Amino acid sequence: MYMLKEKVNKMLAWIGTICGIIGSVLVAANNGFQFVGYVSFLIGAMACLYTAIIRKDNSAITLWGFFTAVNIWGLINYV
Repeated sequence: MYMLKEKVNKMLAWIGTICGIIGSVLVAANNGFQFVGYVSFLIGAMACLYTAIIRKDNSAITLWGFFTAVNIWGLINYV
């Protein structure tokens, strides 16, 4: 069971990383896909926040919690 949880956590961390990269490119490109970029950013931040909570990494929890809040704020401002 522990191995499965660790694999899921690693997978979520990579999903967060990939979504964050995609989101940053879409927002920075300013090509009409900013909404999709913010959603991708938000998914990535939430995935990384979850893995930080599981790992009990307080500095990462602070960082990804802040990024999650800022991404929500960005979505609200964009809409």
